[in-house]
Amino acid sequence: MTLEALLFDLDGTLVGTHENHFRATVDALAGFGQTIDRQRYEDRVNGGNNDDIRRYFFPEDPDGAGRRYVALKEEIFRRSLGILEPIAGLRAVLSTASARGLGLAVVTNAPTENVAAMLPALGLDGAFDEIVIGDELERGKPDPLPYRVALEQLGVGAEAAIGFEDSPSGLRALSGAGVYAVGIASSQPAATLIAAGADIVVDDYLDPKVLALLQSGPPAL
Repeated sequence: MTLEALLFDLDGTLVGTHENHFRATVDALAGFGQTIDRQRYEDRVNGGNNDDIRRYFFPEDPDGAGRRYVALKEEIFRRSLGILEPIAGLRAVLSTASARGLGLAVVTNAPTENVAAMLPALGLDGAFDEIVIGDELERGKPDPLPYRVALEQLGVGAEAAIGFEDSPSGLRALSGAGVYAVGIASSQPAATLIAAGADIVVDDYLDPKVLALLQSGPPAL
């Protein structure tokens, strides 16, 4: 199949911010008298969309504490960002893709403010044709809707795209959209990513399997 587009999650896929998000979650929850350990974070929060996360922490929320928590957590996260470096090999992949005229999209559950802060800090402002914000859609990841929207905006069929994700939530979204899924093992073990729907798992974009996919296109699913 001819490759026409690459789809990327943001956090943990373009840049390693997993620890920043975990610490921001811990600190923000403390302000609301709640705690969370690493395992519960990985199982219930990592990669999820903020509407689902706030409902998880604040199932009965008559005074809007859930929305205040989300705003605080994302503010703490943005304050934690220093100099950002993309995951190894990413720039070369984007350069190759651009030279070949492939469509490029970021598909993320992160709020717009995070995207606006992170892409310029990575030197990637303007590098992508489309940016899809899951929280601005009717349903975010793990629902496949954000990836379906990205494919529609790029004018590409799922069979002609490859997606990159680091979380089980994101991989379920990719798989549900029918896109060949590459798991980036920046925060989760390979077995977890495979179980969530990754077709292959790599540590970073320097893995020869990524170059092979760019050359041959996605295998039929």
